[in-house]
Amino acid sequence: MINLDQLVAEASRCLDCKDAPCIVNCPAHNNIPEFMKLIRTQEFRGARDLWHETSNIPELCGLLCPQELLCEGHCTLNKIKKPLRIGFLEAEIASLFKDVTDYPTASNGKRHLVIGLGPAGIANALRMAELGYVVEAIDGDDRLGGAIYHFVPDFRFDKETLKVYEKRFADLKIKVRYNTIVGKDVFLDDLIDDYDSVFIAMGLDLPIEVDIEHEDVRVHYAIDLLNHHWYSDKDLSDLLGSKVGIVGLGNVAIDISRVLAHLGKEVHIIYRRTMDVAPASHKEISEAIADGVLVHELLGPVAFRRTRDKKILDCEKNCIIKDPAAPRGRIEALPGETVAFELDDLVFATGQKSSDLVLKGSNVRLTPENGCCTTSNPKVFVGGDRVNKDKRIVDAMVSGIEVANKIAKIS
Repeated sequence: MINLDQLVAEASRCLDCKDAPCIVNCPAHNNIPEFMKLIRTQEFRGARDLWHETSNIPELCGLLCPQELLCEGHCTLNKIKKPLRIGFLEAEIASLFKDVTDYPTASNGKRHLVIGLGPAGIANALRMAELGYVVEAIDGDDRLGGAIYHFVPDFRFDKETLKVYEKRFADLKIKVRYNTIVGKDVFLDDLIDDYDSVFIAMGLDLPIEVDIEHEDVRVHYAIDLLNHHWYSDKDLSDLLGSKVGIVGLGNVAIDISRVLAHLGKEVHIIYRRTMDVAPASHKEISEAIADGVLVHELLGPVAFRRTRDKKILDCEKNCIIKDPAAPRGRIEALPGETVAFELDDLVFATGQKSSDLVLKGSNVRLTPENGCCTTSNPKVFVGGDRVNKDKRIVDAMVSGIEVANKIAKIS
């Protein structure tokens, strides 16, 4: 049950700063002070509608975005160590109006296709339908959500929340072909002619492999292990031994480490830099540590080997050298200084890349030199993690909305 008085009290803490650092540091540039003002005066529907102008998947952003690095992290109230709870208010107002759908004033008769229904695809499909386009979508899964559906652990996010978008898709008559992979079941060139515009929102579907020696020793990749279609909790418990090493300290590394910790594994994160510059937020790292995960900084894995009945991960100790060309500093190994871990299994969580399967057999190529989200075909656009430097939900959403606005402007 949503406590409206609590929302009003929290919004009333907003200082309505003149320079609004919260807006500046929000990738969507949501009008946060005005949002707070509307909540403060109990104009809740107005607050919801204002937010929707720039952010149309608040159910995801409010719960999963790293606000402590973005809007909340730059809130002036941090000076008293209690920033405004922007993400909380975003999620609560979204929940209050979860049954609201924004319908177009009229249809323009133009057909738009979305390929991939992660955050970027969902945001784009909804905005295009609201602008009057006839929208269809294709997704390789049996449900929308993309990486949110596959990889975010259930204890971090209730997947039933995705039903909000399924309802809005139905309300807006967005037709979805599930269990269909572009580049395998259907091909991009065959689809392009059937639509006035196409938005490719398929994310990064392959793990980035780490170049370390691991002869005769199997290694695992976090995005594979987190895939609910492939592994249940019981499967993971049976597959991996009691002591597991995770290489990397981004969001995926945190997610798999916490999943394994919840299964009773002893989990060691090995990271080549320091926690303060890790891709994962301080909040997420703290939550993992609270779950019992051990984080080892300034260690670079070099070999995973078997010695009789043991498996050993050899790491070299690192130091960080200041370098104007490297914002986070340059990593250098300390000669002769090493650390060894005895592990049952090793998991890499060092990033993802695209297989480019969606472009198979097509002449379409990305053209970043012409601006973000463009391709060699003027009808085809791309978004999400494929083109975003920061792999965050809010950035994916922004790319989906920006492409929708761009298409509406030129078509």
